[in-house]
Amino acid sequence: MSLPTHLTTDTSPLPFFCSSNSFVFYLDDPTTFSQVLTLYNPYDFVVRYKVLCTAPRIYSIAEPQGEVHPQHSVDTIIRLLDPSSSSSNQNVVHKIRIQYFDRRKPQDLIGKRDITCTILSYKPSEENFDDDNHHTSDRMKTSVAATNPSPQDTRDPLVITILSILGIICAIVLILPDDEGKIDTYLPSYLHITANSKVIASYILGLLTVVFIRR
Repeated sequence: MSLPTHLTTDTSPLPFFCSSNSFVFYLDDPTTFSQVLTLYNPYDFVVRYKVLCTAPRIYSIAEPQGEVHPQHSVDTIIRLLDPSSSSSNQNVVHKIRIQYFDRRKPQDLIGKRDITCTILSYKPSEENFDDDNHHTSDRMKTSVAATNPSPQDTRDPLVITILSILGIICAIVLILPDDEGKIDTYLPSYLHITANSKVIASYILGLLTVVFIRR
């Protein structure tokens, strides 16, 4: 079953975040039949949310509609309705979509997030999980070493200079006015920054702060 055609667009004006991108329900583990989904609002305005599901007869959503206050989060619960009759839906990926709206303009979609739900027969045993970790640990060490810079790398003068310049650029982006035009400035229009750009700059600046602190 697919989502309705008017929900299948990939455009998302603003990024939104949730506690998980996927949920797995194990038929032999009743503790997985109800799982918590946390929705976050990183912005300075109230957003309304609406939760849709491609399989409403298999899953129920507690509080499928509501509001998230600025810089806050809300919890909702995803429940597997009838585990005894869910065996026919094993290994089938269902989708849950969270739509976000500005409370001031409730008809305007400002963002969305998709989450997958899967039903499996058995939960992996701890022994199998440990074996898988043992076999993959060596491969992960190589990839982590390649992607994470060592402390010596972050002390390199050239690296420090590049990170410092990047941090200054992000700070300037955050200081520049936004493109909503609420405040009159003498700056040209091309120096007015979009909300998305400021969110990205804030995220990068936070990462750079962590890097400099760990040095």
